[in-house]
Amino acid sequence: MGRLRSSSAEVADLGPSLADPQASPERVILGREEVAGVWAAVRKLSAQQRAVFVLRFVEEMSLEEIAEATSLKLGTVKTHLFRAVHAVRQQCKRGNV
Repeated sequence: MGRLRSSSAEVADLGPSLADPQASPERVILGREEVAGVWAAVRKLSAQQRAVFVLRFVEEMSLEEIAEATSLKLGTVKTHLFRAVHAVRQQCKRGNV
């Protein structure tokens, strides 16, 4: 689970750099491209993986809240989230987004 939390921090870390008035124009463009790449990878996920990913990282819901909202077992939520994060990372590493 620690890796999932770190990936949440990585996603959250992109926001301030995009809004930072001190950021160079190049950094802003690169940040926007990174975010666009993540969302392109998210669009390739299965519907359930995408839903769990969005609820966790956009809506910032806990795993328990996601399980309740989706009527899935907690273990199933964890599995979908793990697979979603792994797939997004792979897509972004390959640049296939």
